[in-house]
Amino acid sequence: MTLGWIIGGVVALSILSFFLFTFPILRRGMKQSGREERAVAKKVQADGIPARAVVRSIQPTNSILGNEPVVVLELDVHTSEGEIKRAVVRTAIYMVHIPKFQEGCEVNVKYSEGPQGLSVAVEGAYLP
Repeated sequence: MTLGWIIGGVVALSILSFFLFTFPILRRGMKQSGREERAVAKKVQADGIPARAVVRSIQPTNSILGNEPVVVLELDVHTSEGEIKRAVVRTAIYMVHIPKFQEGCEVNVKYSEGPQGLSVAVEGAYLP
């Protein structure tokens, strides 16, 4: 009987520690996912170089940000130097603007180039 109580106590403490420590850490990490991307997009939106881009593809992600769908856009960005650079952007788009982001459509973007490569922010995207 004592061994059963010890095993039960260990199991109970394990479950309790999971819900008190591990689960909140995982939840916080999930909440913060995407925050860094949005911070970079806001910085590029404020300080970036204006350009035009052609939408090559749009893919849904089944994610929602502030009641707006998150999509992955593959873009051909026409830089101010006359180059065409391919970029893949994960961003939330206002539901009413989705028709403007179909394949072949031109959209306004801002971009910056840094050590991590090309960063692109789509004008009209939802950035809370």
